[in-house]
Amino acid sequence: MKKYILVVTTAVLIFSCKSKRDTTTDPPVTPPVNSTSELLLFKFNESTGQTLSESKTNTSFSINGPSGSAERINGLEGKALRTNGYYGWATGKVNVTFPSNKVCISGWVAPAAFPVQRKDLDQLSDNTNASIFSNVNPYSNSGAALGIDQWGRIIGQFKVGTEVIQIVSDQQVPLKKWSFIALNINSLSGTASLYLNGSKIKTLTYAFGNLLWDKNATVYIGKESKTKMVAGFDTNGLTGAIDQVALWNKDLTDTEILNEYNKMTLSDPDLRIPLTERYANDNHRPKYHLVPSAAWTNESHGLMYVGGKYHIFSQRNYNGPYLEHINWGHYISSDMVSWEEKTQVLWPQPGFDEVGIWSGHAVVKNGTPYVFYTGVNKARAAIGLATSNAPYDSWTKNGNPIIAGVPTTIANADFRDPFVFQNNLDWYMMVGTGLRNGTARGGLFLYKSLSDDFKQWTQQGTMLEGNPTVDGTGDFWEMPVYYNFGFKSVLLVNKLPEANALYWTGTFDGSKFIKDNPVPQKLEVINHLLSPSICPDANGKLTAIGIIPDHVSSEKNKQQGWAHVFSLPRVWTLVNGKIVQVPHPNVLSLRGISKNFTNVSFNQSSSNVLNGASGNQYEIVATIDPGTATKVGFSLMSNLSINEQTLVYYDMTTKSFVVDRSKSSILNDVPKSIQSSNYELPAGDIRWRIFVDASVIEVFVNEELAFATRSFPSEGSNQIDLYAQGGTAVAKDLKIYNIQGGGTASVAKFDDTKEDILHPVVYPNPSSSDFNFKFNTVQKDLYVAAYIFDINGFPIRKIEKLLSLENDIVKWDGITDNGMKAREGVYLIKGFVGNKLFDAKIIIN
Repeated sequence: MKKYILVVTTAVLIFSCKSKRDTTTDPPVTPPVNSTSELLLFKFNESTGQTLSESKTNTSFSINGPSGSAERINGLEGKALRTNGYYGWATGKVNVTFPSNKVCISGWVAPAAFPVQRKDLDQLSDNTNASIFSNVNPYSNSGAALGIDQWGRIIGQFKVGTEVIQIVSDQQVPLKKWSFIALNINSLSGTASLYLNGSKIKTLTYAFGNLLWDKNATVYIGKESKTKMVAGFDTNGLTGAIDQVALWNKDLTDTEILNEYNKMTLSDPDLRIPLTERYANDNHRPKYHLVPSAAWTNESHGLMYVGGKYHIFSQRNYNGPYLEHINWGHYISSDMVSWEEKTQVLWPQPGFDEVGIWSGHAVVKNGTPYVFYTGVNKARAAIGLATSNAPYDSWTKNGNPIIAGVPTTIANADFRDPFVFQNNLDWYMMVGTGLRNGTARGGLFLYKSLSDDFKQWTQQGTMLEGNPTVDGTGDFWEMPVYYNFGFKSVLLVNKLPEANALYWTGTFDGSKFIKDNPVPQKLEVINHLLSPSICPDANGKLTAIGIIPDHVSSEKNKQQGWAHVFSLPRVWTLVNGKIVQVPHPNVLSLRGISKNFTNVSFNQSSSNVLNGASGNQYEIVATIDPGTATKVGFSLMSNLSINEQTLVYYDMTTKSFVVDRSKSSILNDVPKSIQSSNYELPAGDIRWRIFVDASVIEVFVNEELAFATRSFPSEGSNQIDLYAQGGTAVAKDLKIYNIQGGGTASVAKFDDTKEDILHPVVYPNPSSSDFNFKFNTVQKDLYVAAYIFDINGFPIRKIEKLLSLENDIVKWDGITDNGMKAREGVYLIKGFVGNKLFDAKIIIN
């Protein structure tokens, strides 16, 4: 059995032991002067190509990954190698004589994330070593390695005699900054030391003996020598950048290591994903939906508005597009349309969250944001807490969980996804579970806060339990949501199996949620969007953003390098006991030029009635009279020459919405099912708003209903047309707005210097009609383009005017675009004056 030695002693004790050994049993160690040199040196200064050259032996190393996938960034001097978790590392074999007694490995590393430790397949004692250098034979363990482990600690490994020795620091290296790390090994004195940025941070002693090497072992730069797989992905690679890696022919002195560190002038590495280059040929990657820069995301959570910015978090594995080693991703925006991806805010660390930071929620109390999350270790899940200060880029975890684990008084399966809400003056937390005392069913454990800082909670039993034979809510609930609209509350759960977002209306009495009806309603007419996260926007509109999964194979995820996408922001209102969903008014800023059509008749014999309309990023706004048609809707992502099209329509006969993807793609590894769901529409026109963004389709109907789906056509399948069967329908009014993607971006498009939104003076207000909007900042001719929205966020009147110094007032007579007088209530005008965004509230009495 291999023996592993893991360091747990303090540096002070080690130093004292070493001093004693030096005066008794150790042979004198006096390195020859000027004998230090690199046996191997990797500078990574090649600008392109899938190979790199080791400088001392001129050995060529291959960079793992598809042709053209190797990436470099500006390094400490020249270039540095960028590695991406599951590809991008380098391998080769070198012809050198490795030293048997003394050696040093050194190099620079800038991790974008800490590497994966597999939750179910790896023991905690089996630390990942995402190596900057490793020539370890994975079978005999001969050789040496230096890298970082799953928690960002420096880790070294080598073999002396029959013993495999590991040395692990207590200190993490920082994310997204250069760190100089080194491992010194002296088998004559039986000591090994780790260094960070020129300082010794860990030392251990071990039994004397020769270092064992395998001269035929492959050298890995950017990956552990072992192979550890999940879903077809090699998990133990480094995600980040590497530079100036050296293997020395002796152990360096403290001064020499400090000198190596001081040679370099440091600046922060640019670890942003090169979106344009990496995804140049990806016709399935959305452009105006928020999609993380790379790798895995799912389960949006913690949407909040604080400090004049929106923040949203999500489950993230930065090391590849697969579900493992989950962090909390972080994105910020001024308008929920243009987003910037930030450094992750939470990641696994030793303790109760050591194998994963799972989903949760965020609240803002007295101006301070709090996030609540599920922390997972090998034994159980617990609930953690973290807080932050402006600008909310870094978060401080509470040292211990605020709820240590699942209640033991009720049989249950798993425990995750806290949601915190206020009821009167009290704060409560509900946590999803699967109850197992009796019939397997979903449930919500309820807790009440006992302290202002949210660190103490008391269990209150269950807030709600399912009854699967009656309500169809499965046997487990996750990602719960609660919101009080004032006159009525909503409680939403994501049920498993067959994930679906379902909700009830009712009331919360301080201990139980009292349902209005035993059977919940679907959030989506056709189920696809999951785990919506909610918060009131800057104007008080309840806004939700969910995740729209890909539902593609692991191989497809690997090919595209990313997984899953966020929905557009949606405004929720509660009308007649139903959640009404409409696109957030800010989405209007995406619109470009439009093609306009009126009174277009179409039937099953029609084709190209939209005159060759096509696109990959667009919005359709249409009012359609079904007429005598039995099926009426749209043909999207079409190329009839190869028999590709995705149909979105309403079936008048079966009273159901349908997404027919059976001919959506000739590609493999993508979904091609037919999705449908019953919903009876009232007689008359059907009003559609459809957003298409590469592989994403989001549909809104009658300013009330919503559903989302994914479709993955081959390149060039981008035709848009109307679709009808069984009779003739008429598109009374139809507009197709081009969206170039300039309105949003996944990363690095956020402008921190963006001016505040303008708020014109409105008078008279309240009024029954004839509103005036005055812009005090007008100093030249400016064009105003805006819409007036009702309380549901639906545009009712378009406003356009050219302002000047002499004519700086915009007027609205209170009449909607359909010629009707606007009803009593609250309205919002939102748009642009010149290139500046403005909004104002309007009250009609």
